[in-house]
Amino acid sequence: MPLSAELAQKSVQAAISAIEIYNKPNFSYREEAFALLMTNAWELLLKAKWTFDHQEATDCLYVLVDDKKGGLTPKLNRSKNPLSMGLIHLAGKLKDDKNSGLERACHDNILALVEIRDNAAHFMNKDLYLGRRVLEIGTASLRNYLQLSTEWFQLDLSTYNFFLMPLSFYHGFEAVEPATRAAYPEQVRKLLDYLDTLENTAEADEGTQHVALRVETKFVRGKDATAIAFQWTDDPKAPLIAVREEDFLKNYPMTYRKLTDTIKRRYSDFLENNSYHKIRKEYEKDKKYCIQRLLDPNNPRSARQRFFNANILQEFDKHYTLRAKPAAAAEGIHPAETIAVAV
Repeated sequence: MPLSAELAQKSVQAAISAIEIYNKPNFSYREEAFALLMTNAWELLLKAKWTFDHQEATDCLYVLVDDKKGGLTPKLNRSKNPLSMGLIHLAGKLKDDKNSGLERACHDNILALVEIRDNAAHFMNKDLYLGRRVLEIGTASLRNYLQLSTEWFQLDLSTYNFFLMPLSFYHGFEAVEPATRAAYPEQVRKLLDYLDTLENTAEADEGTQHVALRVETKFVRGKDATAIAFQWTDDPKAPLIAVREEDFLKNYPMTYRKLTDTIKRRYSDFLENNSYHKIRKEYEKDKKYCIQRLLDPNNPRSARQRFFNANILQEFDKHYTLRAKPAAAAEGIHPAETIAVAV
């Protein structure tokens, strides 16, 4: 089995362990343990990607230092084995590679997760607010992880329950926020300020990956007689239902550029040529796959921008060849047609 496949398999097991620990009914070390195991899962996944991109060369992961003879030699750890590159370094390298698929938001999410891990010793008196912040970052981390592990290694993770149990079953969890952070230890205040900075910086970024995702839980009756079934229609006589702009964009997160870059990474025989544009324009006619929005909603003459639903990729599968996954890409993990994600 290639090294990249072994690393990817270990990565998935680390992620599953992180979820299992977090979802335990009564476990006071849940946030700290999740951050520790999930950062380990990310490091293994990024090392798998880096190794695969470097033709399975083991030494591509080594930290190199000057050998004082005009060359480079691997830096050794305490047991005299070569020291490998760390998570933050690899995340930065892949973020800078426009063809890797790892977006800035995912990079910043990893930084947030690492910071939570490194500051775990200061969570002396955790409260619901701190728990909520970790849940939001952890949920985004799992979403990002699912997307990239599927894209890079075509791993089928649909057999696992890849979600974190919301703590919003506790009264007031979603709305809870302290009036002041003065009561927190100084180290925790600094951590929260750092997380704020990462989240605020990423707000304006386009993309399908996230630094944090807000979790909302609603309790509704199972068979509510007042529920209204509806479907998309152009019939002007159909009853009106108000849908906010952000509701559209959640289901159509990809711009033209994002879609095209994703397709480049997905297929081995893709070219951004007239044939691609002809295929794409046919699917753009179907509102299941594409919608157009005014750049300035208050100006009907404003330029328009297209937004695409991720399901359009399944249609492009009919026209292009998926990149081959790494050989023997982990026992029990198979190529995925669709990935079911619960968050």
